[in-house]
Amino acid sequence: MRNKYLQFGLGMIVGGLLCGTTAAAADYLTATVSTQRFYLNGQPVQLEAYAIHGNNFVKLRDIGQAVDFGVTYDGSTNSVYIDPDSHYEQEVSKPAQTTSAPSAVTEETVQAALARLKEAYPSGSLYGAPYISGSGGPYSVSTTYCAGWAVKCSDAAFGGLPWRRVDRPSWDEIRPGDLVEYTSETTNHVVVVVRKTEEGIFVTESGLNNKTRWGGQYFRWWLEEQPEYILFTRYPQ
Repeated sequence: MRNKYLQFGLGMIVGGLLCGTTAAAADYLTATVSTQRFYLNGQPVQLEAYAIHGNNFVKLRDIGQAVDFGVTYDGSTNSVYIDPDSHYEQEVSKPAQTTSAPSAVTEETVQAALARLKEAYPSGSLYGAPYISGSGGPYSVSTTYCAGWAVKCSDAAFGGLPWRRVDRPSWDEIRPGDLVEYTSETTNHVVVVVRKTEEGIFVTESGLNNKTRWGGQYFRWWLEEQPEYILFTRYPQ
């Protein structure tokens, strides 16, 4: 690649870092900001890096820009293309079009939107990460993993309605379509509420493989015991 070499191991992480459930610890690993220094041709270079399971992970596009090789993404096939013989070009992404919110958002309209998503993306489906949202929200504009799927579900159900955060919500505040984020002793994760009972919530979620999962369940007592427990809702007040 034009005699340029990077003095570190190559990994890739794109977008949101919230992923992982206690029930599937092998699939979800905790990420922390890396404190290591990086050098390009003997000169220090600034890269956003995260340590996951003892390895450094950085954005492939950041490496492509630093070393100057081509990196492109094809959303239709969920594929990344690396071209060592071409120059890096900055990707220009247009925010995804958000659907207009129904004239009256109700739990029934939200559940109907989630049902359509379940038909389009049954368990085990790639949901098309990174998901680029035009609605703002609690995560970055371009999100992957559990955060990407959660925002995609929310946009489908609520269109462009504004977000509202509630720390340590009461159980009565949780409704279908809401995002529930928690921090446990081992991980951070965010899920989408599909149905709620007095005992817990049934959810849809994703992880590091960017595949959908339906039918997961989290018990009320367990969520309320976690160190961090947040509700993101878009129901009008």
